[in-house]
Order: sequence, then structure tokens, then C-alpha cells
Amino acid sequence: MKSVLQNVLQNLHISKQTVIIVLVLVIAAGLSLTIGIILRHKRAKEEAQHAVRRMREEALDRVLANPLEEKKAEPFEKKRRPFQVEYSKDPNNRPAEKPGKDMYQLTEITELSQRKYMFRYQEPVQIGNQFGNVVILPRNVNPSQVYCQIFYYKRGNYLRSTGIVEVVLRRKGKVVIVNQNGLKLKSGDCFTAGRTSYQIEFI
Repeated sequence: MKSVLQNVLQNLHISKQTVIIVLVLVIAAGLSLTIGIILRHKRAKEEAQHAVRRMREEALDRVLANPLEEKKAEPFEKKRRPFQVEYSKDPNNRPAEKPGKDMYQLTEITELSQRKYMFRYQEPVQIGNQFGNVVILPRNVNPSQVYCQIFYYKRGNYLRSTGIVEVVLRRKGKVVIVNQNGLKLKSGDCFTAGRTSYQIEFI
């Protein structure tokens, strides 16, 4: 059989080196085709997973319904700086007395400490970067420092992002990224900007 194959190759004037090269090219083409099929399958699977994630995110947006979705948000008013109610390193430490009606408590939580602030419902709050830290900002700061804002609209308080950094809202196991239109806040909601978290409680 071997001699017959050699005779055929000699008659066709084909050398062994040429046969080896052809075999190598065929194997390489087969491998390339196989790898291409695997990559296409993987890409299709990733696109399907991305579509599922996107559907879940849209469902979360519907859960945290926002009546401002199709409306232009009211201009953010800059008022006086909020007053500090409590500073404590113990996250479980609660104030002895609750303030009056129509107010909400905003708890600022960092890796090292916790601060509590009180605001009236209609008092806007802006949070952003000051001296390299994420904090509740005073009025009349550069807009590029503001990461998110709490504002009052139609008997409710809303949180909106300025889009500078990602702001994430957590509510009873649900997580959603805050957009620039605003999401209505509920007591117990916790949102994070950078490494600082804020929890809101309506009194």
C-alpha cells in the first residue's frame, strides 16, 4: 500500500514535503473552523444572558415606578446647609428622641463612622465630592461636584443622579441604578454613591 502511494505521488510529481504541508493546512483550516463555531456559540450565549439581565433591570425600573419618567424634573433649589443631629461610631445607636412631623432622617454611613442629619420634606439635599470625600454638600457648590440630589415633588421625595458617578438604590433586596429622572424614595431605602451609603427614614 505504501509503495502504491509512493508510485502515485511520483507519477504526479508530488513530494512528501508537499503532502505534509497540505495536511498541515487542512488540519489548521479545520481547527480554525472549529474555533470559529465555538466562539460564535459563546457570543450568542453571552448576548442571550445580556438580554435576560436587561429585562430584569427593566423590571426593577417598573418596580421602583417613577411618575417623573416622562416629565422634566423641577430645577434643583439650593438652600441652607443641613444641620447635624448626631455623630456616632456605633451604627446601632439610635437618637433618644424623634424630631417633629414632616421631616426625614438621612444617615450617612462610611467605613469609619456614621452621621445622622434631619431635613424637612421640602428641603432639597445634594450629595457629592468635597475634598476627595462623598458628603452632603453645602449650597452654591460647583455642579461638577454633585453626584445626586434629593428633591420634593408632589408630596413625595425623589432621588436623582447627575450621571457623574453610578448611584445605586437598594430596597428590600432589590437593587436598581438611579437615573437622571428620579426615583421615589421610601422609608428604609439605602443608596450608595462612591464608598458612602445613605439610608433615609421618613418621620
